[in-house]
Amino acid sequence: MNAIIAIAVKDLTLVLRDRTAAFFIFVFPLFVALFFGVIFSGAGRAGSGRMPVAVVNESTGARGAALVAQLAADASITATIVPSREEGERGVRRGRFVACVIVPASFDAGMLSLFAGGGLTIELVTDPSRRAEAGLLEGKLNELAFLQLSSMFEDAQAMSQMTTLGRTALLASGMDDEQRLALGGVFTGLDRFTAARARSEAAARAPSEADAAPGSGAADGADDQPAWRPLRVNVSTVLDERKNPRTSYEISFGQGVVWGLMSCVTGFGASLAEERSRGTLLRLRTAPIRRRQVLLGKALAAFTACMLVQGMLIALGQLPFFGVQISSWPLALTATVITGIGFSGLMMLLAGLTRTEGGAQGLGRAAVLVLAMIGGGTIPLFFMPPWLQAISSISPFSWATTAIDGYTWRAFTLTEMAPALGVLLAVGVIGFVVGTLCMRWQEE
Repeated sequence: MNAIIAIAVKDLTLVLRDRTAAFFIFVFPLFVALFFGVIFSGAGRAGSGRMPVAVVNESTGARGAALVAQLAADASITATIVPSREEGERGVRRGRFVACVIVPASFDAGMLSLFAGGGLTIELVTDPSRRAEAGLLEGKLNELAFLQLSSMFEDAQAMSQMTTLGRTALLASGMDDEQRLALGGVFTGLDRFTAARARSEAAARAPSEADAAPGSGAADGADDQPAWRPLRVNVSTVLDERKNPRTSYEISFGQGVVWGLMSCVTGFGASLAEERSRGTLLRLRTAPIRRRQVLLGKALAAFTACMLVQGMLIALGQLPFFGVQISSWPLALTATVITGIGFSGLMMLLAGLTRTEGGAQGLGRAAVLVLAMIGGGTIPLFFMPPWLQAISSISPFSWATTAIDGYTWRAFTLTEMAPALGVLLAVGVIGFVVGTLCMRWQEE
């Protein structure tokens, strides 16, 4: 028993002596808990979790304009009015918006023809890689459209038009006399309700009389018909320029490649730190080669591994089972090379910040987790507070995913992909330079 305790004390002592490793074992988990706490503590407050949405209003009526105004004022949405559905869908394809909401030209007419077999129709074009946000947005559209619908029961003129159109459709239908007579009674009752509502509004505006008005009964009547669905939200996913069907593997392909690259960063960073701690790098410096050549050789090894990982996954994605289609092979090659440079530079940076193998492993895992979380690899960005969404752009995870999606299902042009490639190239160069300087400073 004494021997077991002695070994345990010895291992704990070694861990505590390595301050970097001890930090990531005992302290870093607290920061992770705080991170999730910050995200979810603001889930219900105004200003947090706002989804960027493009809005196209093709309707010229007051009801369509009112719905657009409600979308713009909603605390969970950042609405951007765009002039055409083509521009809105282009923004969704490029990742600027979660979805594009289209209020069609028939919106007001569909509302007035509610009793004649019509109804409200809204089109929603979504980004297939952000289905969680799209589902929440669809629910929000149902909520706002029903608010518009309830306002119709308070508008005597609109109610009169609705019943007139409904009665006309009833006379033109193929129903038998008994069914037509029964529904005619419904429209007669609605006419009486509308007339009574108009007389009440004209006779008095006092709060007590307004409270006693039969408008509340109409709202209750609407709630008593849960099977009635006068609202339709037509949901579709944005199509890329190839007009080819996509698979779920194609949508998740980008994140799979980036997780493979992160594994390369962790593995090579720990390997380089191990060689430093064991004196291998010091012995290499006694050979007739320069320090820069040694570090470039290490970076080249990591770059080669990153290229092999990407090439292997791209080849695997071409199998019919996965169905990952490359929109432009030259652009895919360019993105693959620059992504490899970015992540090999990131590896040099992480390796330069630590001296021991345990510290490098801890920092590597922590960096992978944090960069993935703030880059949208584990948590949808719309869950995050606005300030955290703003800094998410520093994560190579998000830029690499954008680049990989760009040469697959998003079908980017070189101009559209240029920002992501520029950031990844900058990460690679800056990471190598800073990592090299940190290694030199520690050795001195």
